[in-house]
Amino acid sequence: MTTPTTLSTTNLSDVVRLDRATIQHWLPVLDEWLLPGSFYSVHHTWPQLYRSDGHGRFFALFDGDRLVSHCACRIVPLHGQGGAVRAALLGSVATAPEHRGKGLASQVLAAAIADCEADADHVLLWAERPDLYARHGFVPGEADACLLIARLPHPDLAGVRFVEVRDHDRLHELHEQKPWRVARARGEMSGLLTTPGLCTVVRERDGVVVAYACCGKGADLQGHWHEVGGSDDEVAALLPAAMHHVEQVEAVLLLPPYRTSLAERLGRAVVTSFAVPGPMVCSFQAGLPSCWVDGLDSV
Repeated sequence: MTTPTTLSTTNLSDVVRLDRATIQHWLPVLDEWLLPGSFYSVHHTWPQLYRSDGHGRFFALFDGDRLVSHCACRIVPLHGQGGAVRAALLGSVATAPEHRGKGLASQVLAAAIADCEADADHVLLWAERPDLYARHGFVPGEADACLLIARLPHPDLAGVRFVEVRDHDRLHELHEQKPWRVARARGEMSGLLTTPGLCTVVRERDGVVVAYACCGKGADLQGHWHEVGGSDDEVAALLPAAMHHVEQVEAVLLLPPYRTSLAERLGRAVVTSFAVPGPMVCSFQAGLPSCWVDGLDSV
């Protein structure tokens, strides 16, 4: 357990790295900062960081015994175009409201980046304030494509149902077949599939699950289908039926770049396409190859 230090100066030596047990005490504070008014907690929304079986690294500044600034990250194997790299996924950069504007977020961010350099080739983060992160060497990454999809009448509902625990091994297989992905252990996949606020629907054919789709994750990505597995044909058959199962009229689909035929396969279900900013990148090694982070892995 790391003992908090007093916030007396503004240098990296004041930032402490907290262990998994210690951060549990501060989750209610992080809920107030990051998810005000939400039914879901940070450990529901980013379970691979904050759940008691997660693998997060936590960086914090204290004023006496009071947390005043924080960020978190985790190191993952990221498979993209050309092979796998080691990446740090960084997020939850937050400061107590009365201490904002003092550069404290920059301190914890700089400490986290320095800590990651020994274990990662790249750091990725999803930024609401790109200017803050540009000061630390982050540059915009590739934009993410999205589709707005509408529920169509009379979809093929055969074999479409909500996920069950018995499906977890098969969904892990489908995830690991993706050419671009964050690699997950079987237990990690199972834990993610039981996240509160997550809805997962599968398509089964001849007794075998051939596709799955995930919507929502705690307070994050509600109304967004953010992870799919299976061939483009099977996913295109699943999504209209999945929207009926969850009673959606419209939804957003995050479209991985390697799924080059999925939009065409969805046909008239696609209302429009648009792009959103992808993760910003800070690289310690040669440039980050083209890659994709599914919504279940995003922090």
